[in-house]
Amino acid sequence: MPRPSPAQIAYGFATVMLTAVVLLLLTRTESGTGAVLIASGSLVLGLIVSLTVPARTRAAQTGPALPRAAVHTSAARPAVERPLPEPSLRR
Repeated sequence: MPRPSPAQIAYGFATVMLTAVVLLLLTRTESGTGAVLIASGSLVLGLIVSLTVPARTRAAQTGPALPRAAVHTSAARPAVERPLPEPSLRR
């Protein structure tokens, strides 16, 4: 699983905190059960928000994109594909 970006963490944290404070103030709950339910709902909402924030792609983080030939080259495989020699028809 890829690591969350700082923006995803910030949006999730802000959502959890704001949702919990607003719901606690609006419901005026005094029981522990109500506080646990509000905290649980806030965490779930914060998780949903942090997962839906678009993350930057790897190409955007590393800079300009490289051509496909440069990306997939290795010592074992040549960058240029050569056709196989044709088999001889003599037996």
